[in-house]
Amino acid sequence: MHHSQHSLRPHYNALWEEHWPNIRRGTVATDPLLARKASDGRRGLTVIARPDPAVAAKIGEMLHTLAALEPQQYYYPQSDFHLTVLSLFTATEDFAPHLAHMGEYRDAAATVIAATPAFTLDTVGITLAAGAVLAQGFPHGPALDTLREGLRAELRSRGLGHGLDQRYRLVAAHSTLVRFAAPLNAPERFAQALAEFRNAPFGRTEVSALELVFNDWYMSRDTLRTIETFQLLPMAK
Repeated sequence: MHHSQHSLRPHYNALWEEHWPNIRRGTVATDPLLARKASDGRRGLTVIARPDPAVAAKIGEMLHTLAALEPQQYYYPQSDFHLTVLSLFTATEDFAPHLAHMGEYRDAAATVIAATPAFTLDTVGITLAAGAVLAQGFPHGPALDTLREGLRAELRSRGLGHGLDQRYRLVAAHSTLVRFAAPLNAPERFAQALAEFRNAPFGRTEVSALELVFNDWYMSRDTLRTIETFQLLPMAK
């Protein structure tokens, strides 16, 4: 089953309904490591897609509005916006054993991506997690799901599956935009601002390339290293 707009909507709705009342009450899960982000030693290896610049700009305008209300939170800069296709291993302080296999990870990614067609991703509205605000991504067709399953299978076949899906099995197509770094100053006001962007249309991305990156927990541009950029096949007509 592929997670089209139709099948992902209930997932995003459930997240919103669970977490929005908490934000209104001011009970947000803050990330204790954000304060010392610069010294955070966790690193991972991830396949990511980047949003179209016009989509990123629209999201940036929303974040500007939100940051004016709650400046103490962590707002992702536009340079760091991304869609996680798959974490080949989740960011950890003990990354050296994984990095010893960098060439094999790269080859596994290259093998699968070379057989994957480009796909379209609509970014519409926002939803929430316990400690974050997320943009809702809706891929057209099964390409993203097929790609993830292909990567998982290829990694396992090469004995590299132990780092997969350690926090949860990734099925959605969201992008993290805000992380809570401190209690909210005016929870009700912030919750209302979020509600106004709940279904905002941010635009469409034609995903024609993917990046394999060595990254920190927050996908920060200043620590990120692009191992390789892979082109997808021309979009299926």
